[in-house]
Amino acid sequence: MSGYKHIETLIARYIAGRYHSVLEIGTGHNTHAAELIQRSGISVTCSDLSIPQGLLLVPYVIFDVGSPDNKIFFVECILAIRPIEEMMSSLILYAQRCGADLLVYHLGFEGYSHPHQIINCGVSLCQYVTRQN
Repeated sequence: MSGYKHIETLIARYIAGRYHSVLEIGTGHNTHAAELIQRSGISVTCSDLSIPQGLLLVPYVIFDVGSPDNKIFFVECILAIRPIEEMMSSLILYAQRCGADLLVYHLGFEGYSHPHQIINCGVSLCQYVTRQN
């Protein structure tokens, strides 16, 4: 499988089979994965430092993971697709605080520390935090 939004499609398929609620952090204008996750019946919210202009098909909130101000999202999974490296420690701390899995897709040449698990869902998805059931 190749083509437009291939990575987001594979990530959405993986998440759709495992979670009931997702927060995507640092979404920007690329809501494709979130839209696919939502279409599968899963509650999803996108977040970033600002809300992009234009038609949004998924819920979107302004949220800075580096300064969460005691805001807790009650979700099973936190997703970040291509986050900048400087966000990683904040993402890990926030996922631990929320009690959520943290799944991160890095560009091929990027990475951060040692994830708990590398998931091959057609692309390498790094799991840095595992929620306690």
